[in-house]
Amino acid sequence: MLSYKPVTPSQRHLCLVNKKHLERNIFLDSLFVKKNHHFGRDNLGHITVYHKERGHKKAYRLVDFFFLKDIPYLVESIEYDPNRSSFINLIFYKNGIYSFILSTHNVFLGNVYMCNMRFFDFLKTGNRSMFLNLPIGSIIHNISCTFNEKAKYLRAAGTCGVLLKKENNIAFIKLPSSKSNNSSGLLNCSLYGFGTLGKTSNLMFRNINLGKAGRSRWLGIRPTVRGVAMNPVDHPHGGGEGKKSKKASPTNKWASVIKHSRKFKRKKN
Repeated sequence: MLSYKPVTPSQRHLCLVNKKHLERNIFLDSLFVKKNHHFGRDNLGHITVYHKERGHKKAYRLVDFFFLKDIPYLVESIEYDPNRSSFINLIFYKNGIYSFILSTHNVFLGNVYMCNMRFFDFLKTGNRSMFLNLPIGSIIHNISCTFNEKAKYLRAAGTCGVLLKKENNIAFIKLPSSKSNNSSGLLNCSLYGFGTLGKTSNLMFRNINLGKAGRSRWLGIRPTVRGVAMNPVDHPHGGGEGKKSKKASPTNKWASVIKHSRKFKRKKN
């Protein structure tokens, strides 16, 4: 992490991830595409998604979430991706194909890794294989639930899951958020789904402090205003003299009750 001597007020609490060790790919234009801006408005200019704007211009990196099977690849660089929280790796497959993949923590430049369908003798961080081949208790990320599916789970910076058990051709994975697609708190995947050993890169992402409002605007985040600070025409909580408390039942901008509605599940003690 990088912290700064507070020469200005915005630097007093500023805390950013150190990216000095990252490289930048400048010779593979085919892995970059133009990204259209979505700034939360419809074709009439009305706001449809709040707290969203264009932000700084970005190019989208074509990250591969399918992987070529049983072909070794060499990690050539670790790079920054403005479209996601984790870093990405530029890799070179043995058959001559360049690609971007999600970077794994403690993966080193120049090392060779593989997405393997068969059992491999050494369990090295950064290798990828089917849950059928991975031992119980493995730390995994970048999970695809079936054989030919795109990796959908555990892709954010510093996230990982634990392979708890395998039974009846199903692998049960504990997610860090404890949210899943069934009531037991586990993610159910086929034994022929894939996972990458280790944690996603950029573990310090959770400690970032932007330090000033302008840095949020660069990221495309507009300000959030409290309802009690608005006028009555703008929000049900608005209006009143001085600091007026919100209504007995907090509502959203369209006056539908937020708490104690059918969509609000109160936690049982």
